[in-house]
Amino acid sequence: MNMRSLLLAATAVVAIQGSAVGAEVNIGVPNWAAAQVMTNIMRTVLSNELGVEVNLVPGTNPVLFEAMDEGSIDVHPDVWMPNQKNLVEKYVRDKGTVVLSGNGYTGQAGTCVTQQTIDKTGVKSVYDLGDPEIARQFDSDGNGKGEIWAGASGWASTTIEKVRFKSFGITETFDVLEMDEELGLARIRAAAESGEPLATMCVKPHAMWKVADLVMLEEPPYDESKWVMVQPTDDPDWLNKSNIEVAWPEMNVQLAYAKRLETDQEDVANILSRISFETEEVSNFIYQVGQLNREPGDVADDWIEANPDRVSGWLGF
Repeated sequence: MNMRSLLLAATAVVAIQGSAVGAEVNIGVPNWAAAQVMTNIMRTVLSNELGVEVNLVPGTNPVLFEAMDEGSIDVHPDVWMPNQKNLVEKYVRDKGTVVLSGNGYTGQAGTCVTQQTIDKTGVKSVYDLGDPEIARQFDSDGNGKGEIWAGASGWASTTIEKVRFKSFGITETFDVLEMDEELGLARIRAAAESGEPLATMCVKPHAMWKVADLVMLEEPPYDESKWVMVQPTDDPDWLNKSNIEVAWPEMNVQLAYAKRLETDQEDVANILSRISFETEEVSNFIYQVGQLNREPGDVADDWIEANPDRVSGWLGF
């Protein structure tokens, strides 16, 4: 079914149901490339197929969850678990004001170096980064300590990585860098091109795997009992009171929406509950935006044009 047929079919459905026309939906936009593409896809589908007025509203994870609870935001496009476990427990399980779609993709995270780094330094385990002699090989500013990227401000994973780096002893020998995704990617690409040693947080899906030959370092296996994470919003001494000396578990990533949509805008909620993306698609979104410098809206338009059957499935046809 082509997009014109989809639009005609959706128009017929709306003519019968009538509930979505003239409605307004506010979709939260976190500060990472994949979410920016996803929100543009959702905006186009909801506005073109249901006649919904869609607004994209930037925000961090805590702000978006609180806004879904209070009523000013309707959708969070890309909820990572266990990164956002505290928010999910509060708003999905305890308060019941937010719903997870049930559809999603899987992810993986850890601490990575390039293969060139392994060849030069011999590192194999995350604990090797705590060796001052090894760490000095990652020093680019002459202060005797290496540098390692933990992620961007506002990412739930960034605070977790800071705890993990502390727990593994890495912060004793490395300066922890917090920078935007584009700068983090540029740092990884530069190291791949120059061959200089690199240590970084790493996550799949992501474009970083397309720009460098990354290898995850060995870590103790995930153990829930050893995952002690105190959130910055709960305690100013969160870093000292947290300890995570284990690997990340497999991640599950889902869309979340305000539960009130199930009664106020049922047709919108039905579509949101069906939306899902594949892991490789998400990696490509990040690559297109971060490495090819394309606008998220253009990437979204191309994806919609190439995937009419997927959109049809979301609409329930």
